[in-house]
Amino acid sequence: MATISMMRSRGVRVLAMVLACALPGLASVAGTFDRSYQVNGPVDLEVLTHSGDITVHAGPSGTVSIHGKIHVGDSWFGGDRKAEVEGIENNPPIRQNGNSIRIDYVNVKNISIDYEVTVPEDTTLRTHTGSGDQDVAGLKGNVDLESGSGDLKLAHLSGDLHFQTGSGNVRGQGLSGPARIKSGSGDVDIEETGAGDIEVRTGSGDLTVKGINGGFHAETGSGDVRADGAPKNSWGIRTGSGDVNLRVPSDAAFDVDISSASGSVNVGHPVTTTVEGHLTGSHKSIVGKVRGGGPTISVHTASGDVRIE
Repeated sequence: MATISMMRSRGVRVLAMVLACALPGLASVAGTFDRSYQVNGPVDLEVLTHSGDITVHAGPSGTVSIHGKIHVGDSWFGGDRKAEVEGIENNPPIRQNGNSIRIDYVNVKNISIDYEVTVPEDTTLRTHTGSGDQDVAGLKGNVDLESGSGDLKLAHLSGDLHFQTGSGNVRGQGLSGPARIKSGSGDVDIEETGAGDIEVRTGSGDLTVKGINGGFHAETGSGDVRADGAPKNSWGIRTGSGDVNLRVPSDAAFDVDISSASGSVNVGHPVTTTVEGHLTGSHKSIVGKVRGGGPTISVHTASGDVRIE
């Protein structure tokens, strides 16, 4: 019995060693390609991939450079995919029509491609990846990003901005212009540096928005909302069970319409009430004007606390 036990133990160790050696190969790059395209003027770029990562950064004008990394998901199981990889290397799914460039899906089983793209800053970008992450920086054109479950990392973007991910996080800094952001269950943390209305929705993640200079509309099922900025247009925040903490300039003039079914309500600005509020019991609400009134800050939460500083 001892011999059998030793053999089994030895077999487990051998299998573990085989796995340790084989698993790094699963993540290795099976092939690469590089392409460069000449353009003249604003660029329209579309990038589509089932599961690869997408990186798009601003670079010199007049050129779009694309580096692709090909991954084979089932290489460990002995399938000979060399011919398929070489076919993609020799003929990647990229098409140019003037200043429009499209990187298309690769419909080959268990093969994915990561893209690293350098474009002129005056580029309009549309992307979609099923499960990859995206990193986009330095563009001045409109940006529309979508990912099924990957994270979005954003920096120094302007124009009309639209970001959507099913379960990933959205992180951005140096954003300028109107922005619409949606995440199924991830957190959203962005910093605005220019004027523009912002709309953010998430199912269960926390929302943090800094530097608002315009309207702001946020909705989350169970996450907290933290925001600061100037309410140049109306602000509307709804949360199922999260807390809401807002910070506005000390001289800001605005209307308030705030209610919480079971949380506390605190406004650190002088409020002249226009409708009788309820500040006792389980339901609390305030409706009134701050410094003569202005754009409305509306906050409604089922069970979270509300604070405006």
